[in-house]
Amino acid sequence: MLTTSKKNLLNPPDRLGAFPVLPIISGVSSNDALFVAEALIEGGVEIMEITLRSAESQESLSILRKEFPDLTLGAGSIIHVEQLNWAAGEGLDFAVSPAWNDLIWERSEKISIPLIPGILTPSELLHAINAGCLHPKIFPIEPAGGLPYLQSLLAPFQHTSIQCLPTGGIKKEQVQKYLNFNQVLTVGGSWITPPEMISAKNSKGITELAKSSIMIANC
Repeated sequence: MLTTSKKNLLNPPDRLGAFPVLPIISGVSSNDALFVAEALIEGGVEIMEITLRSAESQESLSILRKEFPDLTLGAGSIIHVEQLNWAAGEGLDFAVSPAWNDLIWERSEKISIPLIPGILTPSELLHAINAGCLHPKIFPIEPAGGLPYLQSLLAPFQHTSIQCLPTGGIKKEQVQKYLNFNQVLTVGGSWITPPEMISAKNSKGITELAKSSIMIANC
């Protein structure tokens, strides 16, 4: 597990890359968020993203930040500058957006919160690189063609320092093949925290899935 001192030595991309899978959680109450975080940490996964898609998302993130200061915590589904400002004010470690937006990117640079913006096409990727973004989210990857599409997309950019976060429809059994591609930083996944396990308060099940995600990198 990351200690506070170890976490502080790593920048956010390094923290993301320290784990094979970034758990992505949506639509959970603050109580559920606490339970999920505890289960993930018990399984050795000290990173998570909560998407800002529900009324309770901000409350959940605020509570988690206070309860788990060592947890690498990010806000997802950032689509407005105001959301980014809020995330930075809460002391979150990173933010994720579903698409590229110049205003949001420029604001992230100004207030020094690492942003992982979503892109899907070569034009978007080139635009991101020219703006200084080296860690984009490739979304939604599986509907777009999966790993073959990702490899084709990044082929003209192999000479760059790009390392990406493929997200969208990736199943547990597909994670390893993505991780074998050297331009993948980590893989986004909601399968570690399935809604049915959250509803059932199945902490043991989530902990076991967290442990299995760590083992994927060692296969």
